Amino acid sequence: MKKYLYLSVALLTTLSLGACGDDDGPGSGSDANVQFSTSSYTLDDEPIDVKVVASQAAASDLNIGFTVGGTATAADYELSAQSFLLEAGKTEATVTVTPRQAFEAAKTLTLTLTSGTGYTIGRVASTTVNLVESSVYVYSFTTAEAELQESLDITLTVGDDNFKAPKDLELPFEVLSGSTAELGKHFLVKDDATSFIVPKDGNTATLTLLPGPEVDPSNPATLKLGVDEQGGRFIAGEIPSVTVTVKGLLSYAALAGTWQHKELIGLEELEEFAMLEEMDVDAIPSHNDGFTISITDEGDHAMFTPSSTGDLADLFRTCDMTYTAPFNVQEAGKVSGSYTTVGEGYFWFDEGSFDLTYFQLSSGNRSFENSNEKLGKLTIALMLDKDGSMILFLRDYDEPPFLPLWWYTDHFETDFFGFGYRFEKVVR
Repeated sequence: MKKYLYLSVALLTTLSLGACGDDDGPGSGSDANVQFSTSSYTLDDEPIDVKVVASQAAASDLNIGFTVGGTATAADYELSAQSFLLEAGKTEATVTVTPRQAFEAAKTLTLTLTSGTGYTIGRVASTTVNLVESSVYVYSFTTAEAELQESLDITLTVGDDNFKAPKDLELPFEVLSGSTAELGKHFLVKDDATSFIVPKDGNTATLTLLPGPEVDPSNPATLKLGVDEQGGRFIAGEIPSVTVTVKGLLSYAALAGTWQHKELIGLEELEEFAMLEEMDVDAIPSHNDGFTISITDEGDHAMFTPSSTGDLADLFRTCDMTYTAPFNVQEAGKVSGSYTTVGEGYFWFDEGSFDLTYFQLSSGNRSFENSNEKLGKLTIALMLDKDGSMILFLRDYDEPPFLPLWWYTDHFETDFFGFGYRFEKVVR
């Protein structure tokens, strides 16, 4: 009888120890069982994460290998890694699949897990990534040329006026060959953007460029900006790129020197219009032979010193010159910064447009007539053209002693009275 009792006690002890072992948790002391989280994915034109899951947290880092198959080729996609890294304490790992080009026809990419140390393969050992036929979008920049001074908005369109993006479309920009401007040196991109983003239901996208720390207004750099077409997902339309002349804000240092009057731009057409209305063309302030302006860089401002001969001597006085907000901007122009405009036309000259920087003169003769001096502040707009000439536009003064039929008492008419003068630098 004792013999049977001893056997029973031993058997109960063994069963009890076995039960305690089962309480250690699922898979305790065994390899993790890993498998794909799903048997299929869809890859369109955005990256996707392919995921493997484990039955338990990994005791140490595991590299879970896989093989690649299917009808897709290496030119169609890019993998972020060649194995899944299941980190210690984790139950999930991912590999990102990124499309490299547009897919003209549906293709497949199959990933199959391979055996390794520290894990076993579960039921979903393979997954298929379906590469669907891609949508192709036609883009075009809104202008082929531009100047970067204080800031510059570069805009492109996708599709026609009726197009509505089915989702946010990301078009990475590219600096094309032929550029001398470098990102971070000559130009910056606002908010560190790397792409044009066309929002869902929209058809335009804009990047804002800013001058970089090494921009030199006297030696402009060239930026040719295009789009990464992502293997044909995006196709260039009428204007495939934009060439930006990177000047930066027109500085006092760039303007420093003595400038001699060359011409009143568009004088011939101005005189023809005046003669048609029987006004005195000789009164137009175009007689400026020998007239000069000297500009001295004083750091936070410039000294503006006109000579004493010529019609412009009736307007200008020696004074301080500082940056100011655009004022009496010509109708076609657009304010592009605190002190700058782009695309301003000139009524008496229809060849191209002007990107201008605005300055305030602390003193000038607002009557534009020496016999009736009325001192006050004046606004002018300046630019340096590609030949190094300085272009000066008048932007406000009081009623002058010329062209009386064109003067409006309630406002300054920029088209008629915002004369543009060309100056050439005096080389000593």
